[in-house]
Amino acid sequence: MDPLQLAEQLPRLAERSMRSAILAATASRNRNAGSLTARRIVGDALVRFERASLRVASDGIRPALLFAERDRIVKELRRFLESRLAGRLFRIPRRNLLAVGRAAAPFDALVRGRAGGTYGVVFCRLASDGRRLEAMRSIRTSARRAERAVRGVLVYDFVSGSVRTLRGAARAAGLSAA
Repeated sequence: MDPLQLAEQLPRLAERSMRSAILAATASRNRNAGSLTARRIVGDALVRFERASLRVASDGIRPALLFAERDRIVKELRRFLESRLAGRLFRIPRRNLLAVGRAAAPFDALVRGRAGGTYGVVFCRLASDGRRLEAMRSIRTSARRAERAVRGVLVYDFVSGSVRTLRGAARAAGLSAA
């Protein structure tokens, strides 16, 4: 595979592996309460990334590309694990965790908020240019098309470590003209 094409694919693979590791830890946190550590989650993400990168480039990857992406995974996941969102996500009661992974599509997770409303959670790497706005529009559009009505969407950006809330992402209620 061309090194330039591979360099474009590695960040997407890294993002997918971080998301998968977070969701796996969220889904299994009650069964393995003592084993939920930052080291385990980061290790899981790195193993997932290694497997995905070997599938994409079976003939090998330049070590500099691989190590740079591995370092970004560790840095971004540790930042997430120190965030308030991670603390809240891992402490959420099992009954308030409605769906995780594919069951929560188009979101990464569906959770019930304090007031009983459903919220979508999305983990992604947002670009720092105009593509950020397009990504946020895409998330909002997906929320409106979702089968389940959501009150809002929490978007966690791995790059900046910030959480954005898209309120009003739910479908508009059917209004009738009187």
